Amino acid sequence: KYENDERSRKYPKLYELAKAEGDTEWIDWLGKHIWTYIGLAAPLLGAPGPLRSVLSGENMGLPFTEEEARGLELSFGSTSNVNPISTKMGFCDGDDVDTGVKKQNSNLACLEELVSGIESSKGKTNQTDPWKDFPALRLLLKDRVDFDSLFPTVQVEREYCEENESSPCNNQTVENFGPKDVMNGRIFDQFSQIWKEKNDPLGVKLDQLSQAWWHGTNVPNILSATPDRPHIKHVILAYGTDVATEVGYVYRKTDLVDNSTAANTTTSSKMETNEFFDGVPSMAEVIWEEPHGFLSSVGQYHEPASFTETILRKKKQKRRPLKTNNDEAAVWLHHSGDGTIPYISLMWAHTWLLHATRAMRTTTSVLEGERISNPNKNVLDSIKVTHRPKGGNEWVKGYGADPRNEENVDFESRSNFGDTGTSHPHGTKYKPKMVRFQSSGKSRSTGMEYTTTVIEAIGVEHKETTRNYDILAAAFTDVLKNLHDDYGD
Repeated sequence: KYENDERSRKYPKLYELAKAEGDTEWIDWLGKHIWTYIGLAAPLLGAPGPLRSVLSGENMGLPFTEEEARGLELSFGSTSNVNPISTKMGFCDGDDVDTGVKKQNSNLACLEELVSGIESSKGKTNQTDPWKDFPALRLLLKDRVDFDSLFPTVQVEREYCEENESSPCNNQTVENFGPKDVMNGRIFDQFSQIWKEKNDPLGVKLDQLSQAWWHGTNVPNILSATPDRPHIKHVILAYGTDVATEVGYVYRKTDLVDNSTAANTTTSSKMETNEFFDGVPSMAEVIWEEPHGFLSSVGQYHEPASFTETILRKKKQKRRPLKTNNDEAAVWLHHSGDGTIPYISLMWAHTWLLHATRAMRTTTSVLEGERISNPNKNVLDSIKVTHRPKGGNEWVKGYGADPRNEENVDFESRSNFGDTGTSHPHGTKYKPKMVRFQSSGKSRSTGMEYTTTVIEAIGVEHKETTRNYDILAAAFTDVLKNLHDDYGD
């Protein structure tokens, strides 16, 4: 189609690659040219952090204000590539019309099919709980957790005050946004309407996303579906867990009822003199997932006017635990993320362990996409689980002790830790506990035997994943074993 197009002449190498990727033989091409894929701290379902950087800015410790950082981040087209993806898009019954996007077709069996076989295996063996060694898969497949299962990914608290009324005012509204609102762009549209900004940057961003993902292109929208395991012989995914990670944000806005001009609770000094525009959306609170899945929140300070003011602010606000309706500490998942990527995004890697079983399912002619499953088969039996205890050298069968029983969460002391979430100055904790999940299969179309490995390292921070000795040693031990098995001595 594009052989005589100017783009094919201008970028010949890119065009040849595009032809190879788009060809029907692309699976064979992958098998010939790519032997192993290693993903370190891969954000398979994205993260709320990049969304925050577009909505209100994130300077990531650099010497400029968050408002200035936002202007830079709005110019990046790649920022939205790691926006949160709803876990519902990974299920055949989760293709909700309100996402505004259609899931890509998959030749794999539906994830929800596997649950009945796992559940029916209870009592058939000595294992009374078939999910015991697979807490991540239980949360994803059985409990169907999503980014907004327990709290909204983004919440906007809005109050309307009379002229002489002081905050908090009587007339208040709350609007919640989840991952599906990010996927269909609704959150950008609503923020653009709530906060009137000069040149409407969020409206512009929405138009850009519409052109890039939803309209005006034949390129599939990578944010419309959860990622499946790639067609590569060996796949290894490794990441750290149990470092405090941002998972949600609360924004706040005050409107004067008798004046169309709205006032942010923390409007920048630049915008205070301009009565027509509101300024940058004001973030009031951040929701964190703490080690072992506990949730906490912290209020945001007034945005500093300069970097000097930022570094002079010595004392950080302490995070306070979120409470349930029964006044108990709120617990979301059994781990937290790696300080940058939430655990729910990292743990989607566990669904890749099921690739062989899902690929073996057969399609019926009754309903398109409907597959036959064996209700008596526990697919988890095909996954090998081992762990290396903290401080140990050998891998031991099984998941090991529940880490939540090993530590009492102290929010007062933890909130004083550094931003890396680790006590070691370089974040490379020596010999952390590690859990390894392994599965294997054989392609029905090519006959290729393949393996999948997922490695979790407790207490390793995101940026340290690529240089942490323990994670790298575990990953490349797998590589060497596969090299020996495939090519011999």
